[in-house]
Amino acid sequence: RRQRRRVARMASVAVSVSAGRAAQVPWVCRRAVNASRAPRRPPKLVPRAGSDASGGLWYVDEESKEMFSSKFDRPVLRVGAEGQTLPLPELRIVDDKKMQKVEFVSATEDADDCPPPDGLPEVAVIGRSNVGKSSLLNLLTKGKSGALVSSKPGTTQHINHYLVAKKWWIVDLPGYGFAKASKESTEMWDGFTKEYFTTRSNLAGVLLLIDASIPPMEKDLEYADWLITHNVPFTIVHTKCDRNKPGMPTVETNIDELRRILDEKWHRLPSMISTSSVSHDGREDVLKFISSIILFRRKRNADAKAAKRRQKVRAMKAEKPKQKHRERKPKAEGEEQDGDGDEDEDEFNAPAQIVDKKKQLSMQELIAKELADIERERT
Repeated sequence: RRQRRRVARMASVAVSVSAGRAAQVPWVCRRAVNASRAPRRPPKLVPRAGSDASGGLWYVDEESKEMFSSKFDRPVLRVGAEGQTLPLPELRIVDDKKMQKVEFVSATEDADDCPPPDGLPEVAVIGRSNVGKSSLLNLLTKGKSGALVSSKPGTTQHINHYLVAKKWWIVDLPGYGFAKASKESTEMWDGFTKEYFTTRSNLAGVLLLIDASIPPMEKDLEYADWLITHNVPFTIVHTKCDRNKPGMPTVETNIDELRRILDEKWHRLPSMISTSSVSHDGREDVLKFISSIILFRRKRNADAKAAKRRQKVRAMKAEKPKQKHRERKPKAEGEEQDGDGDEDEDEFNAPAQIVDKKKQLSMQELIAKELADIERERT
């Protein structure tokens, strides 16, 4: 009913404007019909495939291409069999100034040799070999990461840790699938990568990269199912969205097909972001999603610390000895109080500082006592 009244009011405003009666327009709408400025055309919203918490569609501003800009379009991270809705992003966490403060820290071949967990959230990047992981890292950091880009599959062969603005980590992992390396090497990469996923305590989320220029591959679907089975939080980032290979389905067709396949298997889809390292499309959306992951992880850490603090307080209260209160001794059988109401000596002991008051004498008694003393002195 409220919406119908609002629509009717806006229709009357439009009629007033068209009739030249701008002065009769309510004051809340006069700014929009001011002659000195042109009325702003409302943004064109288009439906985008995907589901939110209510099972509806995501809507994206077709002009600005902004994602995750409203509370109804919040990022979704896939965690196990469910989808985790993340808080709205904060770009101050991943602004350009901070994304250029990237420091390469280590390259290891074993999850145990990675930098010790320091409480800072880690965002890992994984995908099929030659999917464009290094290109995406250079896109996010504007080349400050120094990730080696090559057309040869299997260039990344270590767990590479990059520290961003000394606030969070981004981790480049070896690709799975085809690589120009021996079978033993690819199996070793796959082994320590999965060990990293299952043992890393400060892992906040994974960006699963999928090539959008080719149809969905079984290897990508298998890896996504593995992440779900092991409760590794992740989302999907499409790469190479600027390429339409001849004789192959278009990028939009490939993305829709992947979404259709996953929608049949999963209860809730994560957020899916389209990127291109050539046109730099999707960079801000990926950074927004990363900031939401970091905010969610920080909140979880704060909640865990608060719960640990409460548990410690409860333990200290339980260990504190209880204050002992003096208990009155029960009366012996057959023992009764005196007629005057005085308690027995065993039941009440007067303190030592209480002194019995002397009996006060009357005036006549005092005079008689003084006369007796005088008479005694004479004799």
